Amino acid sequence: MKQTSVVLHPHLHSATLLEKRVESLLRPTGIRHRQALILDALRRIGPTSQRHLAKHFDVTPGSMSTMTERLVSLGFITQNTNPDNRRSDILELTPRGDAMLEKVLAVWREADGMIIAALGKERAEDFIALATELRDALGGSEPKKEIS
Repeated sequence: MKQTSVVLHPHLHSATLLEKRVESLLRPTGIRHRQALILDALRRIGPTSQRHLAKHFDVTPGSMSTMTERLVSLGFITQNTNPDNRRSDILELTPRGDAMLEKVLAVWREADGMIIAALGKERAEDFIALATELRDALGGSEPKKEIS
């Protein structure tokens, strides 16, 4: 029986390989790549609700709570009751979290270098543009401020 070509496999496999390399590079920082994404989002958008981040990253509130609890315990973010809605919390990047994010960004630049080394500069730029377009088409986006 002849098998048909499956386009998704190389995408998933390359994403898994890159994720493992990034996790390995992040290991000395003590945080995981999804936690790093939260730090980056908080720097970009400023203080926001845990609910907003869960929605943005398409994770359950419980998963977001687990990730943010670790970041709070490490002193990278603060979690305070929202004065406008006492049933929700506001998360904010701390100076320590901002310093950690600088280490994360160095890791991300190293990962960018891996992509450029594998594909060449021009093809890597095309790849990133296509990956961004695909993310957006699938409902993802850059972190944005919460609209009240």
